[in-house]
Amino acid sequence: MVNLVIVSHSAQLGEGVGTLARQMLMGGDCKIAIAAGIDDPENPIGTDPIKVMEAIESVADTDHVLVMMDIGSALLSAETALELLDPGISAKVRLCAAPLVEGTLAATVSAAAGADIDRVIRDAMNALDAKCEQLGLPSPSAAKPASAALSPDADARSVAIVVKNPNGIHVRPASRLVSALSGFNADIWLEKNGKCVVPDSLNQIALLQVRCNDTLRLIAKGEQAEDALAAFKQLAAENFGESLESANADNKATQAPSKVTGTAFCHTPFSPEVNPQPAASLQAEQQRLQTAIQSTLNDLSELTALAEERYSADIAAIFSGHHTLLDDPELFEMACDVMREKQCSAAWAWHQVLSDLSQQYLQLDDPYLQARYIDIEDLLSRSLQHLTGESAQIPAFLRPTILVADVIYPSTVLQLDPKTIKGICLRDGSEASHPAIIAREMGLCWMCQQGAALDSIKMGDTLTIDCVTQRITRAN
Repeated sequence: MVNLVIVSHSAQLGEGVGTLARQMLMGGDCKIAIAAGIDDPENPIGTDPIKVMEAIESVADTDHVLVMMDIGSALLSAETALELLDPGISAKVRLCAAPLVEGTLAATVSAAAGADIDRVIRDAMNALDAKCEQLGLPSPSAAKPASAALSPDADARSVAIVVKNPNGIHVRPASRLVSALSGFNADIWLEKNGKCVVPDSLNQIALLQVRCNDTLRLIAKGEQAEDALAAFKQLAAENFGESLESANADNKATQAPSKVTGTAFCHTPFSPEVNPQPAASLQAEQQRLQTAIQSTLNDLSELTALAEERYSADIAAIFSGHHTLLDDPELFEMACDVMREKQCSAAWAWHQVLSDLSQQYLQLDDPYLQARYIDIEDLLSRSLQHLTGESAQIPAFLRPTILVADVIYPSTVLQLDPKTIKGICLRDGSEASHPAIIAREMGLCWMCQQGAALDSIKMGDTLTIDCVTQRITRAN
């Protein structure tokens, strides 16, 4: 068996990743220990080799311990911990270069299913394949040798089901599927629209991008093929471990009314002006940017915890995904390149890099992925606040309010109080965006793409918005 240790600069990030990973444990024996942050209230960001050593020791009652790390000193602390450990324990430890969040989730599912250490590492290292495919980017593992697994043939048997889970086969249902199919003596494939994968890891299943109402087929061949098909059919009948009745009950409890009335509050998302003023010191500007990024990552850890506490793991996953997106050394390096080339401020360089990324999303053909541009804008706004020292907060409201804006950020919606904010009405926006998903979870009336209908609305107007007819009525 393989146990895991998560090493991060941030205690909140480490605990958040641990919480997500433990949701993947469907009865498996994989243990997870956290070694994150340092015990200094004034400067809590960092890693401690002693903490890492103690975390490894706490889960060393197994064949192997896999250490997942974020960047920089996390690796150095893990290497130092290996030198401090008893040789009998350190011999069990492997350090993994996979991305912290995706890699840990993939490794947890693989380890809980009983995979050996090499397979767990391989699944962790391939954790970005599904995301790259969704974004139309080259897979990091594309150049690796193809799997030696056989392809289905005419002698294989199969069973097909229609997926009823509202969010499709996302992370938690996929982990149930891996667990359910891991013990059979059979060659097994999962097929959607002619594309087959071997369903032995979270990453493989994610590559199929299975949505609600998709037809999913399990193909099996071998001694226990019929048993595997029966287990798959039973798991599908149980909606892969998700209670749709509970989900419907939750939706009913927070379902927005079709029509709401409130006072208009005209909201403008924070977007400070930046200019390419020459930087006095390139090194100082790079340090300022690095500090702002880390502060934004801390914000995202807090938002993830807030979403988990108030709403659901699915909403929390939006902000943990933002954390993963921002915690990308390549973005920082791109901004540093701009600073070096243009001799400009960190704020201007960072604005250039993230604005370009936002435009890349807007140019995608898939409306679902295209709507993710607002997530990049949210990250840009929040990090620029830390860079410029400016701040933007929506005030607390005492009476029913309709928020009116061109667009709205996911983090803004999450922090609204649904007791007073009754609806959101946007000039642009998308029904597939994360702000829309969060608003629906909160029970807010959501309207977007209203265009010129918002031109005459002023702060303080009494509005009635009808989410069914998509009409706005202003009191005389």
